[in-house]
Amino acid sequence: MRIKKVEIKDYKSFYGKNAFNVDGKNLFIYGENGSGKSSFYYALKDFFQSSTETLNYDETENIFLTKTQKGKGFIKVTFNPDKSGANNDKTYTVKKTSKDTYTTGDTSIRDAIKLKSFLTYKHLLSIHSIKRENEIDLFELLVKGVLKHFKSVAITGTKELGELWIDVEKAIVKETGQAFNITQKKKEVDETIDKFNTAFKKLFERNSIENIMKFAQPILDKFGHNLEIELNYTQARPNSSYNAIERNHVRAQVKYLGKDIPKPHIFLNEARLSAIAISIYLGMIKRHVQGIPCKVLFLDDVFIGLDISNRLPLLEILKTDFANYQVFITTYDKPWYEFVKTNYLNSNQSWKCFEIYAGRSKKGFTIPVVKEIIGRGNNSHLDFFIQTAENYHNSGDNKAAGVYLRSAFEAILKQFCFGKVTVKFVVDQSKLKADEFWGATKKYIDKHPNPEDYNLTPNTKDEVDNLLPLVLNPLNHNDINKNEHSGEIERTLNILKILKTELNV
Repeated sequence: MRIKKVEIKDYKSFYGKNAFNVDGKNLFIYGENGSGKSSFYYALKDFFQSSTETLNYDETENIFLTKTQKGKGFIKVTFNPDKSGANNDKTYTVKKTSKDTYTTGDTSIRDAIKLKSFLTYKHLLSIHSIKRENEIDLFELLVKGVLKHFKSVAITGTKELGELWIDVEKAIVKETGQAFNITQKKKEVDETIDKFNTAFKKLFERNSIENIMKFAQPILDKFGHNLEIELNYTQARPNSSYNAIERNHVRAQVKYLGKDIPKPHIFLNEARLSAIAISIYLGMIKRHVQGIPCKVLFLDDVFIGLDISNRLPLLEILKTDFANYQVFITTYDKPWYEFVKTNYLNSNQSWKCFEIYAGRSKKGFTIPVVKEIIGRGNNSHLDFFIQTAENYHNSGDNKAAGVYLRSAFEAILKQFCFGKVTVKFVVDQSKLKADEFWGATKKYIDKHPNPEDYNLTPNTKDEVDNLLPLVLNPLNHNDINKNEHSGEIERTLNILKILKTELNV
């Protein structure tokens, strides 16, 4: 099963009906802060979650709905193939008063949520404060973060791991009195702690198939940090007054290149800790039964806390270890989004890109503005730039057309140069001019005249040289002495389409 379309109406920041044409592909979504990208994450998460529990739609309805608008929202997801693998559309809908995400004979949505494969950056925040008493303590990162929603009948029973710990926290702070004496409290605290310890300790038993690192270590290896990790859990217990918990620690024994590290709290920086946390999370997804029809993995702003040494390996891990999953990634980091879109996903038929911006409704409140990036493979920003320029030209706005033509020209050259053409180094890459990329491109082609993967013709080269001073530079500037001639715009549109083909980008 692959998600073909997601429709959201009046959910969280979404006002009115919004549609994402996913087309069965993986999604890479850029959204500026406050744009509503996390609302998309929670909409899809709640859709799957609805198959196992009742959602309070009053809490998630858009707060600006009028009285007559309330109660009409929905989350609708269309799949193709369907649960049997047939080429049929199958739509499931969650409304305030009804849902069909779990019916007799169709457990596909319920089976998918068992993977607990929705991770948000909030689950990783405790990485920044996990050093306790000069030692690494991963307890909160695991229990309140990456394993908060972990659930296994054989380990946690009918509850999630995080819920078992919440039961402990509630029991330990209960006030005693005439109706609830200390003996009753001790009994309740002991029972909740025992349930939690019994479940949690199974994830750390050596040589057990349930050991947490059995699934995480192979993924951690792919991050390239050369780390071997063994985790040990010191079981929680109440203090003597039964008003606090003590000893609930998860310690890490670390080897680097096979050598024991005596002080892991000094050695494990945030980059390594992030790699460990994500490896544990992804490993616990892989420990579940994989032979189910619908497998979705959603990473919401997870790249926020990762440096480049972890970001690129994570993309490769998703490609190799989660090839059978439909992957959704959101980020507010625009340069990172542009880098991935340009160099990693370009012409990759298995991915689509969306951008979400914060717009304004007629009443003045913020609403998401969803933009699907259309182009070759439905993710090529080059085609998007050229098509947008053509649209502006057709509507008579040659100034705007020129801006997008220059963007297309720069993007074509940067993509061609990436990884093979020497270009002048500038700390601020935005200061590199298009004619510098063009000069480097021509110089490279002169030295490599007979390649198999490109064919820049003399006519194309001459036409670009002619149009560079006429269109591809001046129209981006406030030059009142420069006229925007439609003929030049049209010539530039045509030559950039040819240049894109001849450079094979």
